[in-house]
Amino acid sequence: MRNQIIDNLRGLCLLGVIAIHVGSISLSSNSFWFYTLLEVLSRYSVPAFFFVSGFGLFSKDSYLLALAQHKAAVDSFSYRDFLPKRLKSAGLPYLSWSIFYQLYFWLTLGYLALAPAEQLFLLGFGLSCYHLYFMVILLVFYLTQPLWRKLMSFILSTSIPLCMGVIFLLQLVLFYFSSHNPLNPESWPALWKNLYVFRLNYVPFYYLFIYLMGGLMALYWARVKELLQKHFYAVLAFYLASIIYIEGSAYYSFTQEHYDLLSLAFTYHQLSPQGLIYTIGSIWGFCALLLRYENTPNVVTKTISLLAKNSMLMYFIHPLFLDLMIKYYTRHGIVITVKKGMLTYVLLVLSSLLASLLLQKLFARSKLLHLLFTGK
Repeated sequence: MRNQIIDNLRGLCLLGVIAIHVGSISLSSNSFWFYTLLEVLSRYSVPAFFFVSGFGLFSKDSYLLALAQHKAAVDSFSYRDFLPKRLKSAGLPYLSWSIFYQLYFWLTLGYLALAPAEQLFLLGFGLSCYHLYFMVILLVFYLTQPLWRKLMSFILSTSIPLCMGVIFLLQLVLFYFSSHNPLNPESWPALWKNLYVFRLNYVPFYYLFIYLMGGLMALYWARVKELLQKHFYAVLAFYLASIIYIEGSAYYSFTQEHYDLLSLAFTYHQLSPQGLIYTIGSIWGFCALLLRYENTPNVVTKTISLLAKNSMLMYFIHPLFLDLMIKYYTRHGIVITVKKGMLTYVLLVLSSLLASLLLQKLFARSKLLHLLFTGK
């Protein structure tokens, strides 16, 4: 049975991802608040997608569910059965959309990578289009799922607070050394240089805490629901405090340390201490709010649900429409202001939603296209 709260969280994640990409063209607005709304406060979205993935995988793991409830169970997990299903559901769409964008950029920019080494580079690091790296990390999580199951089993049988506390601290250490290290790969061999430069595109450890948090919340969902409902205002206060923490840090750097707007986006992202705490606050806050209004549908919850149902195709297709918008703006000399940036965001969401609905109608007529582009 699907979890509607977690499903709807996908819709909120999608809105954040689109905001990040619109933010990349909004520097000219010269507005701290608007730019950080798009490029800083939207940064919960990528790790939250990994949270959703972890939740989905662990919620179906009968052995770990039994272990969480202190029940005896036989571990019947089969990697041989697990991996083909995940390669089909994520691997096929990743390859199909990668080819789609390579062909699109060939038509618009005039170059198509045909050499095997070039294809290995593009597909291995998720570089056929800027948003596809997420799929590479997701596939790596799938490939290494037996390792995370072992780790989860250890966490459940030892101490959840202690283990997750240690992983949280290790996550912060990784963030620090990833951002502050003296290594200069310019003189390295091409393979090692690319592995280092594009490490954020394929190394799952950067999102491990959030992924495991998703798994734990899945294994203890009944208890988590109870806590989120019982401590609703405390959870909301933590969420608001995490916003103040990351936005306040960015504001201090902007006004006191004279960071420019672009530097703020490169500093207060999801892989920073502020970003990690803000991601946790966002996930808990969104889950609490979605639970609060679960049985009282309104325009907002229905819209989120609609976006969630179409989130996969909207995620894949929205860079196409953003690129077309950028080309139009460039051709007509349009400079992005706050109002134009807001309009761009709304139009991008709506056009991606419409395209998703049309694609679903097309895919309904072709099982092959449906399989290739959705993995189903």
